[in-house]
Amino acid sequence: MKKIVMGFLALIVLLAGVGGGLYAMGMLDELLGLDQELAAEGEAREGAASGHGTDAEQANEALFVQFEPISAPVISDGRVQYQVIMTLSLQVADIGTKNDVQGVLPRLRDAMHTELFTNPISVDEVSGTIDLPDLKKRVLLLTRAMVGDEGIEDVLVLNILRMGG
Repeated sequence: MKKIVMGFLALIVLLAGVGGGLYAMGMLDELLGLDQELAAEGEAREGAASGHGTDAEQANEALFVQFEPISAPVISDGRVQYQVIMTLSLQVADIGTKNDVQGVLPRLRDAMHTELFTNPISVDEVSGTIDLPDLKKRVLLLTRAMVGDEGIEDVLVLNILRMGG
């Protein structure tokens, strides 16, 4: 009798483990009706990404394309004063635009290097600060020229490291 009870308990534990594993992997979602809840939640998220919802919801849905670090000279008094290495990120409106940007990333990186070495970053003579608004505007113009105006929202300067000088 004791062996039968122990076997029965082992079978229950085994079935509970299998059921828990299937639930955790999402294989029971359709059976339990959870896929309908996920679809409704997905529709709500689509609304937030399309410009609807609060600023916090839109910030959570923002998509970014991060560039590899880019080097550029900094000019002051008509001379190269030092080099900087920048890490930039591009904020895009949707996944399609993100894919478009990633598709031209090597060409975009080349265009940025060409632009930054042809027309180096300018620095305020008095304070020594880098003209970030100008830099961001130039990167936006380059990106929009390559990918198109729609969907490119902003350029974020994540890091600037000064080299030399």
